[in-house]
Amino acid sequence: MENKIMRKKWYSLLAVGCSASLLLLSGCADTSKTTTSAPADTDNKIKIVAAENFYGEVAKVVGGNRVEVTSILDNPDVDPHDYEPTADTSKLVNDAQVIVYNGAGYDAWMDKVIKSSSSANSKSSILVAEDIMGVKEGENEHVWYDPTTMPKLAIKIADDLSKLDPTHKEDFNQRAQSYIKSLDPLKEKVQELKQQSATNIDVSEPVFDYMAKALNLKINNSKFARAIDEGTDPAPSDIAALQNDLKGKKVKLLVHNTQNSTPVVDNIVNLANSNSIPIVKVTETEPKGKNYLQWMMDQLDDVAKVLDKK
Repeated sequence: MENKIMRKKWYSLLAVGCSASLLLLSGCADTSKTTTSAPADTDNKIKIVAAENFYGEVAKVVGGNRVEVTSILDNPDVDPHDYEPTADTSKLVNDAQVIVYNGAGYDAWMDKVIKSSSSANSKSSILVAEDIMGVKEGENEHVWYDPTTMPKLAIKIADDLSKLDPTHKEDFNQRAQSYIKSLDPLKEKVQELKQQSATNIDVSEPVFDYMAKALNLKINNSKFARAIDEGTDPAPSDIAALQNDLKGKKVKLLVHNTQNSTPVVDNIVNLANSNSIPIVKVTETEPKGKNYLQWMMDQLDDVAKVLDKK
């Protein structure tokens, strides 16, 4: 079976650096390490390492000038499943007091790096999918598409930081609540687009499934999507079922993860186009130059156009 990076047409890159971070409290993105007015002494800052930059964004906002956050994966062209940690990655993790990563098998390389760390037992590790959302390995790990994930993560980070720095507990909690408030546009958009009755759609891969559920969009042919996600060929019967949906116009739209294209998926996309089925394009990683809120809102705007809601 082909390497998943090749299957997704993603470049083999190594990404260790600062996150393309979210300063939602001021409404703009920042690609540097945490800097705010009257910064704390660098030596006294809590060091946080996030595997994915969209989780690093939350940590940076909640921690403010009390933390130093580094996101390992801050390049949208890097496949999180197959990222190969470097010596720099290991050092970052070894020196960190808090580790935030997805878990549920999505970034299994982080488990290995943490276990090999000399300070593994003294770290606070937050596995977003497993610890916060209750998702186990083998289930849909793309929990950042669930609109309830980031608010829960903000509260969890505030709790963990408060244990490490009790003096600033109130500040951490206030910043977490401010971050949650900043996501109100996303919450409101989801409610605006939520369908009164289940609306049938098809997806090329399950990255958008949690958001689809929040919108009351019913996914047909989930077996096809799961096969694509796992890097295997869908069964002929599953391909035929999806083709039948598109030809018979039985679905409102097709959600296409543009970072996971295969010849089979390309054929499905072409079939949707030829049958005038609207296609909503989504990505698995945060686009460069966007923060989490902008990323999600842009995709929901595309959904809104299809559902005839503004």
